[in-house]
Amino acid sequence: MNTSFSKIRHIQEANRQLERRLLNEKIGDKLTPESLNSPKAQDTKKTASFLNSHYNIKLNAATTGSWTDKDYNDTLVRYFTENNIKYGVCKKGDGYCSDDSEGEVYTQDRNFWTMVKGFEPSKVNTQSNPQDKINTTNDKIYDYKLSNGKYYYSKKGLNNWIEATGKSLEAIKTKIKF
Repeated sequence: MNTSFSKIRHIQEANRQLERRLLNEKIGDKLTPESLNSPKAQDTKKTASFLNSHYNIKLNAATTGSWTDKDYNDTLVRYFTENNIKYGVCKKGDGYCSDDSEGEVYTQDRNFWTMVKGFEPSKVNTQSNPQDKINTTNDKIYDYKLSNGKYYYSKKGLNNWIEATGKSLEAIKTKIKF
């Protein structure tokens, strides 16, 4: 009987600790070290790095991984709005997000997540040289560049060139004329 009681107490204590940690994960609050090393934090770092490059800003979430950072969530709203990407903001009791996620911004747009997943800060290039070939007329969202045999894309007019890889590289090679 003592073993069962001990296991129950252990489970209850673990649940209390989890509840305390989840209650702290609200917009603007500090996250625990365990949370900041989670896969969600790693995704947040990558997304914030993408936003930093896109807007030439310095979001703290790019280094901390804090998805509760207000500036990070506000910048996501700005990006989604400017790019006509459907998004939502978690609200307590909305039936979609957990009650402790209030204020977090989310999207299920696969194109956005594919772009963020392929983003590598080391591949951002803001420089141009006279031999570069640039196409600014292909579509309303992106500009394209061919430089030294490599293909790049950038949000219209920003000149934050990101080296194309994978499917985006193949699409540029086959569909964009320089």
